[in-house]
Amino acid sequence: METDPEYPPVVSYTLKNGLKLLILEKHFAPTLSYSIAFKVGNVDSPKGKTGLPHLFEHMAFKGTQTIGTKDYKKEKLALDKVEAAAQAMIAEERKPAPDKARLETLKQALAAAEKEADAFIVKDEFTQLYKNFGQSGLNAATAADYTFYMISLPANRLETLMAMESDRFKKAVLREFYRERSVVMEEKRMYDAKPESALGELLGTTALSAHPYRYPIVGWLDDLKSFTRTDAEVFFRQFYVPNNATLAIVGDVDPAEVIRLAEKYFADWKPSDLPDTNYTQEPQQNSEKRFDLFFKANPSMRLAFHNPGFSSPDMYALMMLSEVLSGGKTARFYRNLVEGKQVALYAAAGSHTSSRYPSLFVMVAAPKAPHTLEEVEAAIWEEIERIKAEPPTAWELERAINSHEADLVKNLESSLETAQNLSISQQVMGDWKFDWKTIDALRKVKPEDVSAAAAKYLVRSNYTVGFIRPPLAAKPAQAKGAAK
Repeated sequence: METDPEYPPVVSYTLKNGLKLLILEKHFAPTLSYSIAFKVGNVDSPKGKTGLPHLFEHMAFKGTQTIGTKDYKKEKLALDKVEAAAQAMIAEERKPAPDKARLETLKQALAAAEKEADAFIVKDEFTQLYKNFGQSGLNAATAADYTFYMISLPANRLETLMAMESDRFKKAVLREFYRERSVVMEEKRMYDAKPESALGELLGTTALSAHPYRYPIVGWLDDLKSFTRTDAEVFFRQFYVPNNATLAIVGDVDPAEVIRLAEKYFADWKPSDLPDTNYTQEPQQNSEKRFDLFFKANPSMRLAFHNPGFSSPDMYALMMLSEVLSGGKTARFYRNLVEGKQVALYAAAGSHTSSRYPSLFVMVAAPKAPHTLEEVEAAIWEEIERIKAEPPTAWELERAINSHEADLVKNLESSLETAQNLSISQQVMGDWKFDWKTIDALRKVKPEDVSAAAAKYLVRSNYTVGFIRPPLAAKPAQAKGAAK
């Protein structure tokens, strides 16, 4: 067990299989909070299978070889029939000219196989067990860079937690896979129907031409239609291994007991070599990119500039830049664009620098009638050029640091958020102390560093902008014989 006297008393421990443990005692209430983070996100989608990491996250609630089944040996035989039927159906669907009659027969065969498998399923048993044990906050999320799972339970359920979570990731069963795939496909359709979601997706695919950060988290609909349960099982075996995970527990626990139970339940989880994650680097952008998205919605805009990932020394100046521009009602965007000129309903910026690979510095805004998108864009560029020429004041930098400190303190008030942040920081950034060290680094940023970062990254040749506009009105048809 290890602790660091300069930081909160987090106990760290690593099992022989590579699973990292982080434990923080908080004895204010008889509860515990748990989070496990895996260094796998949508950026790690196999080629042609975008959205697979997100779909697997859904499947991780479907149970195991012992939870969610009446008889796993018989269920496995039925699930194999489902998979054979699904693969035959997908193969026919992917043909240039599918045979409609054969496709209908294959769909019926899949439905029959799924019905046979249903006889062995104990529906939602995994989540129901946690509910019976007094859970709160049971959830999971997939991001571009990672996936995490979390829950809070009464402290006397520590061993129950360890038993269920180890079973979950050692012996997961991807039952009801194709039904869940259909749920995610509908989620994608709903996402595409939302103007701001569609704008954000199009901004990513326009600004990024090569790197997999351009893929939507939910995935492309055509990819979702094509992948199989076998694809998900291969993905699971590649990335859901102990040497790719950090488990954090915060609450009314004894670290020695947590470690004992982790050894008992997780030590036999087999590690493996991880896939190569040196993805195609994004080429340098050398010219401005623009697009319009026509939607029956209020006008709005998103702007993006390429910026580095968390390993760059420019990260901290860019974080301060985003805070100076849009960190609350005293920041420049709100003071000058919303309150001052009153050209915008809102305007905000985010550096997104805590990413595994170089990503995007993004701004969002919407015009306030009668002002136009073009007027808001021009006003934003005035602020960009101003901060290049006029470095932030000492007060602006101090306010930005105070904002980060306040966020950190607020997160510490929640054991669940603390566990989440510890596990993600360790697994993605390589250090659970990342948030504390970030504040120390932000204090070293000088006003001229912020201006230099703006001058380096916020330039026209590195710029992509997208507008949501109302659909173009169709011209009325001319009557026959009308004058031209």
